[in-house]
Amino acid sequence: MTRNLYESTAAELATGSVEHVSYDTAPDAAAKWLETNGYDAAPVNKDGDPVGFIHESDIDTEDTDDTLETVLTPLTINYIISGDTTFAESLAALIDEPIYFLGGHNQITGILTRADLNTPPARMYLFDRITYLEEHLRELISAEVSDWKQTPVSTDELDGIEDRYADAKAANVELSEIYYAQFSTLSTIVSSVESCWQQCGFSTTGEAQSRLHDITELRNDVAHANLLVENTDSDEFLSSGRTTENLYTLLGDIERILTSLADAGYAPEIAAE
Repeated sequence: MTRNLYESTAAELATGSVEHVSYDTAPDAAAKWLETNGYDAAPVNKDGDPVGFIHESDIDTEDTDDTLETVLTPLTINYIISGDTTFAESLAALIDEPIYFLGGHNQITGILTRADLNTPPARMYLFDRITYLEEHLRELISAEVSDWKQTPVSTDELDGIEDRYADAKAANVELSEIYYAQFSTLSTIVSSVESCWQQCGFSTTGEAQSRLHDITELRNDVAHANLLVENTDSDEFLSSGRTTENLYTLLGDIERILTSLADAGYAPEIAAE
């Protein structure tokens, strides 16, 4: 049986306290209002109903029109997202557009932007998936690599494992030593042993090293509350800093490795039965 994994929806990711701007607001005043409040965007209401939205990139303080008519983006179905959209689906949607709105009862109830991928619900979702992958990799190594200490694991890493194992043993709660290896160490072992990286679905050791390195970097950013998406202005894969598309690709890699290992019988739940 697969354990229940943490789920996160668009409603949990989105900013729920939504302030709107009036259609009759001058663009220069609206631009200053966005800047003052630190908003990327805001819905525009006319006669009490949402008719569109403004984005910081579309208006400036030099525009002195009387209304927001020429600078607002109509609020079409392309910019609406359901509150129960899954994390993966929300992430995919944010590659296409940088902003979405949640609605109910003819009102905007939430705003979802790429910046929301740096919030606690996103970290909790990713940490759970990466931890689950870590459990799978330990099961794989335990089954396939009895001499894992002879792989390219550094002396410092081995010393750290042995110290953590000794502490656990002194407290009479020890597990096998591989359970005290960090994620980066597990990645090193898996990418250096052909039977392991093949079971993970990789075609070469180089591919395993590259993909697992990127997942390790993401794992560290999740654990240390660093930015998960460093570049919210671009969805280009090769842009500077991790983009929304980069994050989507990493999540896909994690899911594919988990599927490959489960298909091969290395899921922790299977091993425990």
